[in-house]
Amino acid sequence: MNIRIELDVSGLSSREQAGKVRQAVQDVVDVEGLQHEVTVSMWERDGAFMVVGRTGRFPVIISGVSRWEPAFQARVEAAVERVTATARVRLFCADVDLERAMEEGTL
Repeated sequence: MNIRIELDVSGLSSREQAGKVRQAVQDVVDVEGLQHEVTVSMWERDGAFMVVGRTGRFPVIISGVSRWEPAFQARVEAAVERVTATARVRLFCADVDLERAMEEGTL
C-alpha cells in the first residue's frame, strides 16, 4: 500500500528534551529503513516543542500496513517513553491512492 506518514510527538518541555526525542524517533525510522522517505525534525513555536516526522513528495510502500502501523507506533512510543513519559505520540498513515481517487471523484 502507498502511504503518507505523519508522526507528531508533543508535550515536550525543552529544546534539549525535544532533541533527545528527535534522535530516538530518528533511530526507529532508521531501523525501519525509512530514513530516505521520512524526515524527522524538531519544531518550536511560542515556547512549545514538538518533533514531527513526515514523508516527502513520494509515498512509502508498506506491505501489510494493518500489522505494520500499530507495531511501528508501539516502537516509536517505547523510544519516546525512554526519554520522557509525558510526551504524546500521534501517528497517522493515509492511503494516498484512496485520497487521490476521492479528490478526482473516481471512487
